[in-house]
Amino acid sequence: MGAPVIGRNKREKVCIVCEQQKQEGMFLFGHFLCLDCHQAIVHTNTDDPNYAFYVQQLRKMVTCKIYS
Repeated sequence: MGAPVIGRNKREKVCIVCEQQKQEGMFLFGHFLCLDCHQAIVHTNTDDPNYAFYVQQLRKMVTCKIYS
């Protein structure tokens, strides 16, 4: 799986965390992470209520989807 392909050599840039289309960010394991979410994750303490949300969203990257 991975990010959907649109056009030639271009991937859709929808953030795995905020689920918004963004222009700047990075692809990790085939999924797009926008710079805003990257910065928020890096600066979030583990006792912050948002930490659990970020972990949940990032787990989408490694969760295997089996379609039958």
